[in-house]
Amino acid sequence: MNNLEEACSVFLPKDTTKNFDIMSVKDEDEEIQIVLQERNNPPVEGAKPEGFKVIQVSDFPIRNKRAILIYRRRYWKVKGQEGLITSNIPLVHTGTKLEQAFAEVLKKRGGNDTHFLGEYSDFIPTGDQGI
Repeated sequence: MNNLEEACSVFLPKDTTKNFDIMSVKDEDEEIQIVLQERNNPPVEGAKPEGFKVIQVSDFPIRNKRAILIYRRRYWKVKGQEGLITSNIPLVHTGTKLEQAFAEVLKKRGGNDTHFLGEYSDFIPTGDQGI
């Protein structure tokens, strides 16, 4: 583990640096952005890389600045199977969940109002995606 990975691992969810490479860290006026790219470790034998999906997570603040984790998740294609697969890697701290007030708003709107989801509006997670 290099110095950057060692320093960032203090702020990242457990085992993140085992599965992701830190591509960049930007310390801007009001936020810190950490860009992480999933390593090329196929979840099943014979899977071929098919590209990335960017997932942005607002994490706990660091030094009174918003902390944004930008994950570049890999997707693989398995010969003879339809669709793409991902690894089962958790992206947030264990026990982290929606704030109660935000969850109530989503429940009242039936959970289908995509403007609340912003960048996630085109991303429909399945149980094996770890988010």
